[in-house]
Amino acid sequence: MRSHFLEIPYSNLRPLVVTVLRQGGGSRPDVLHLRHGDDDAVLKDHNCCAARFARWLGPLLTRREAKALAKLEDVLQVPTLVGRVDRRALLMEYVDASPVRDTEGDIEWPQFFDRFYTLLNEMHRRGVAHCDLRSPGNILLSRAGEPVIVDFVACVFAGARWNLPQRWLFSRFCRVDRSAVVKLKSRVAPDLITVAEAKYLRPSGRLDRAARGIGVWIRRQSRALLTASRR
Repeated sequence: MRSHFLEIPYSNLRPLVVTVLRQGGGSRPDVLHLRHGDDDAVLKDHNCCAARFARWLGPLLTRREAKALAKLEDVLQVPTLVGRVDRRALLMEYVDASPVRDTEGDIEWPQFFDRFYTLLNEMHRRGVAHCDLRSPGNILLSRAGEPVIVDFVACVFAGARWNLPQRWLFSRFCRVDRSAVVKLKSRVAPDLITVAEAKYLRPSGRLDRAARGIGVWIRRQSRALLTASRR
């Protein structure tokens, strides 16, 4: 996806902000809706995080999300990567959508979840597990009624065929993704839960808890070590 934004220096992007979608700080990046002429984009910027977090994890998280978006380039329900504009910041397609939790009015939940599973299966087929779909703001509903997935900084990639430990870990995180979808369905459309899905509502097994625990531990340690103020 080519964009006029790529011709603009990073230092000149801030005046183009239309809406602050999420205010950054600590371990959270700024997420900003930009407009330049008729062109819209979203700037995700880790430069605004706590200094140590931005320095050490900003480039890693930006690179990880850029890699995920590139792998999912032509998946319509995932924002298209426009490009990296800085070691700690990237631009992506602006999608007119809002968190499912904030959506009002009638929603065709059977169609929504059918499309959500199709999206999830395609994402996993391309070797990307999201790992953070339980965060309410990561599942959006577009104006067209389509599910949209955002925020891939916590994702896990499938390993090479010879990398059996990584492939095993990836499979566990794919299961965690599916479990998150069922949890959402249990809140908004419990009557649609199938027998096959009901198993995800039972207490998690040790392996699934361990997979989720790894991600939680990494995030907590990163925040504690890299966002604490220096004395």
